[in-house]
Amino acid sequence: MPTEKERLDVVEPQVATLISHVGQLAAELERVTARLTVLERRLSGAGDGALADLDAVAGDIEPLVKALRTAWDAEQELLADPMRVELRQEVLEFDGLKARRDEARSKLDGGRVPRFERDALSHEVRQMEWLINANEASARRAAERLAADEDATGEQWRTEAVRAGEKARAEIRDAAARRISHALGQYARMPVWFRVGLGEITAPDPSFWLEAAIAVLAYRLEYGVTDAVSPLGTPPSATSGNEAWVRRANVYADITDRLATLAATFHLQ
Repeated sequence: MPTEKERLDVVEPQVATLISHVGQLAAELERVTARLTVLERRLSGAGDGALADLDAVAGDIEPLVKALRTAWDAEQELLADPMRVELRQEVLEFDGLKARRDEARSKLDGGRVPRFERDALSHEVRQMEWLINANEASARRAAERLAADEDATGEQWRTEAVRAGEKARAEIRDAAARRISHALGQYARMPVWFRVGLGEITAPDPSFWLEAAIAVLAYRLEYGVTDAVSPLGTPPSATSGNEAWVRRANVYADITDRLATLAATFHLQ
């Protein structure tokens, strides 16, 4: 017949396993509870008043939006600084290949070159020719884009439109802040996209939440985003290298990071 110690030796590992499982279940239940709490908050809305039409383009917003759309059109033909640097580097490298080829050819044509050096120069010329042929089309496109960018940069209406857009961009953030403040003061019901992206006001310091809300609304107004659910709409692409799209992609990425930080605050990540 087993002794008391032998029975305990059998039971204790089982109890330890059960305790571990209970702890894991408790932690998982706490995580799910926190998630459900946040989802309830986000679906409940920000108030019980009239629905706030944050996206409306009217009143003091209308001329700002118009200036921003004009600036958008102007920047479509301007290269972003990183793309301008990249294209110039490509053209310089292509010109460098041609210079190396021409220098090697000049030595070959000059005569009095030892045989072993002549073979090396001939090989270098063939290699440079291959690289030049492989990169010529791309370098030509780069040069054409730089020339078009230079012409566009010199157009006065573009310069004025971009400058007006920069001013309007700052003013529309102020207008967005006033609109959100008024909606909160009226205890209005916020749109679905607002609740999905921002959730409940953070406590005790709501400043980060408010800055994120202002940035989202300013983005929607500037770029005409009207998606009822997604706060920022379709992700933009900066592959064109044009100033307008690079700026938008950078702002989109910054706001997305802010919203992710808010989500983490609510234990959603």
